[in-house]
Amino acid sequence: MGFPILAVRLNVHKTIMKSNQFSYLKNTSGKHKDWYGPDYIKIFCSELNKNKKIFDGKKFLNDYKAQYLDLELNDRLALIATLFYERSEGEYLNKLNSLRALFGSPLQTESGMFTQGFYLYPLSKFVEIYGAENCSASLDFIKDLTQRFTGEWAIRTIAIHEPKMTFSRVKEWSKDSNLHVRRLASEGLRPRLPWGKKIEWINRSPKKLIPIYTHLRNDASLYVRKSVANSMGDIIKIDPELAKETFSKWLKARKTKNNLWVIKHAIRLPVKKEKSDFLEISHQIQQLYLKC
Repeated sequence: MGFPILAVRLNVHKTIMKSNQFSYLKNTSGKHKDWYGPDYIKIFCSELNKNKKIFDGKKFLNDYKAQYLDLELNDRLALIATLFYERSEGEYLNKLNSLRALFGSPLQTESGMFTQGFYLYPLSKFVEIYGAENCSASLDFIKDLTQRFTGEWAIRTIAIHEPKMTFSRVKEWSKDSNLHVRRLASEGLRPRLPWGKKIEWINRSPKKLIPIYTHLRNDASLYVRKSVANSMGDIIKIDPELAKETFSKWLKARKTKNNLWVIKHAIRLPVKKEKSDFLEISHQIQQLYLKC
């Protein structure tokens, strides 16, 4: 799905959990990057470094203030992640476990990831940059993170370094009871994820992903189904014959309005371009809707 710029309305003092110090942050500029100013860093340091043993919070803040002002959002996130990596004590696993102190309660609904969980964005960036140092621990962390904020960009670093391990976990996640974990099973390996690193083995063989999308196409959550539809839309761009073959199998199997919606959403671009094969699929869906 990528980062929904227009969907993010960070009245943080209203939308982030009240028990969290980050909930009192204010941003008068309206620019997403400005949530990550000195006030954010002060809270970040105080929450992670309560015993003042992990790093020098004052130096961390001063180093950030000296560099952040001319940086855009992605570079500010990377700066926070890099400073934490360089300033905090211990190996990667220790650093990762320290960051868990910022986790709040898991989200209970489909929404909230880009509002209540936005303050966790630097944690995602941290794993995106350094996660290959311990891929298994990073995947555990990402599974927990995605229940609060998206892990869709962070997981791609692990998928590049450990394809088999990542794919095995993703298959497990596609059957998880948590909708955010199931959604990541689709979104995390999406072939053309906006702002995501390119995963060569997926672009070479997107067919590997079809069993995951087949399993999730009738998911109870629209949030998950929308990700499946967008992922199949990506596959249309890479291998249209594979996509059409997959849709044909889905339409021959048990048909539900949820599954029909996924296909309809996935093919919307080629239908708009009046591609004949996809117009035919669209016509089939219209007829089947009447029978469901």
